[in-house]
Amino acid sequence: MQINVSNIQIPYEELLMRIGYGKTSPAPDKNTQTLISETLQTAKRLIKPKAAVVFSNIQINGNVIDFESGFRIESGSVARVLNNCFKAYGIAITIGAALEKKRNDLIAKKETLQAFLLDCAGSVAAEEVIKSANFQIKKFEESNNNITSKRFSPGYADWKLESQKKFLEWIGASAIGISLSNACQMFPEKSVSAIIGAAAGISAK
Repeated sequence: MQINVSNIQIPYEELLMRIGYGKTSPAPDKNTQTLISETLQTAKRLIKPKAAVVFSNIQINGNVIDFESGFRIESGSVARVLNNCFKAYGIAITIGAALEKKRNDLIAKKETLQAFLLDCAGSVAAEEVIKSANFQIKKFEESNNNITSKRFSPGYADWKLESQKKFLEWIGASAIGISLSNACQMFPEKSVSAIIGAAAGISAK
């Protein structure tokens, strides 16, 4: 299926929460509000959201998830997330490298507050992209009378971060410019990968 993430917004309220202004916190002063608004505009110009999505029918045997495509995951946590699912989607998203390059330039100039705000805006943007991809998959499956599981990413619980390499290869994440360091850190930094299951007419727990 095709996923469209080109019209991603960066919600002001989400950015406020990311930088530490909760719902019960005093509002930032006018100068800070202006700086936040300017940061949002800069971030919107810099982000280039992209998504890669692949899916496969699956079979689960204990802690082993075998994909019809030949891919395999060994993780009790993933098996529980995909419980009752007959299909799994792999998703990789990125907002591109331009924002982090600008952030690094600001750090080099010792403009640390601006760099911090821009980094937070990038994190919010990446979360909005993966949420959008997740939502589109959910809607597609609901149109076929299926429901989806929660989203789950490598590096959580017993799904080892080292599994990221083969997971991204299965997804084809290199096609959208995502690569991995030797420590399995994704580049560009503001990138996310996740798995989502689909179950037929029953609760995907």
